[in-house]
Amino acid sequence: MKAVRINEFGGLDVLKWEEAPQPTPRAHQVLIKVDSAGVNYADIMRRGGGYPGPDLPSSLGLEAAGTVVEVGSAVDWISVGQQMMAMGPGGQAEYVAVNGNLVFPYPETMDPVQAGGMPIVFLTSYHLLKTRGQMQPGDTVLVQAGASGVGTVAIQLAKAWGAKVIATASTQEKLDLCTSLGADMTINYTTHDFEEVIKEETHGNGVEVVLECVGGPVLEKSVRCVAAYGRLLSYGNASNTPAAIASADFTGANRTVIGFSMGRSPAGSLDHKSAMEELLPMIAAGKAKLIVDQVLPMSEVAKAHQHLSGRGTKGKVILTP
Repeated sequence: MKAVRINEFGGLDVLKWEEAPQPTPRAHQVLIKVDSAGVNYADIMRRGGGYPGPDLPSSLGLEAAGTVVEVGSAVDWISVGQQMMAMGPGGQAEYVAVNGNLVFPYPETMDPVQAGGMPIVFLTSYHLLKTRGQMQPGDTVLVQAGASGVGTVAIQLAKAWGAKVIATASTQEKLDLCTSLGADMTINYTTHDFEEVIKEETHGNGVEVVLECVGGPVLEKSVRCVAAYGRLLSYGNASNTPAAIASADFTGANRTVIGFSMGRSPAGSLDHKSAMEELLPMIAAGKAKLIVDQVLPMSEVAKAHQHLSGRGTKGKVILTP
């Protein structure tokens, strides 16, 4: 089979679409013939050596969708021939072996290409808002980078669960997308000071939940947007810039700053099964959808990384074999 591989850490030039051994599923795994696989910022970090993964050389990708072609002896709830989406390393390949507990059905009406980009952003958004953020109906949620893959999903979920949503983005086109997904208010952070706008909008009280993935000065200012006893969830550092947060920024207002990485969470610490049982009916009913920015062949994975790094995406980038 062929797979997106790296033999060393580095820039775009280390990305290869090359022959690789086809995996054999272990007892607790299933083998999927891949129709599509999502590209995530973690793939860029992995390429550069900043994200955990198997020893090199290794295949990239953290999610995929396709047809189950082989089932391990310990997996009795999945059958050959089922159309499934899954989380697991090596998804950007013609075949991937994944843990049966991380394999989920997707609605029959869904495009199989879209399904490959769903698990990471939907589960990340769920755990940010519900598991870790403890969002409640009536809360105000600030979604930084609202037009990103996670951002576009988080806006929809937060609205469906009864929150008021404020989203930030860098262009009017992205802001319009956020509005179309349900954002009650949008802020162009390149032309407006979002901290001042939010303080004015909330009469100085701040918001209950902030989802932040940019890092640097954006993280610093975002902390000051959190209401008393509110939560800021930091789940990335797309700017690759350190932030300087004073203890008074969170202790003085009884704010909580929470770091979150689904990929670095201890095995079994997050209940993905229950999350998907809640999410899939919402997806089937059209209450939440995946926004697809681009679909590219896996042989053009370097273009996908370049596009995602440029922070010009609106939604998810997906690869097909």
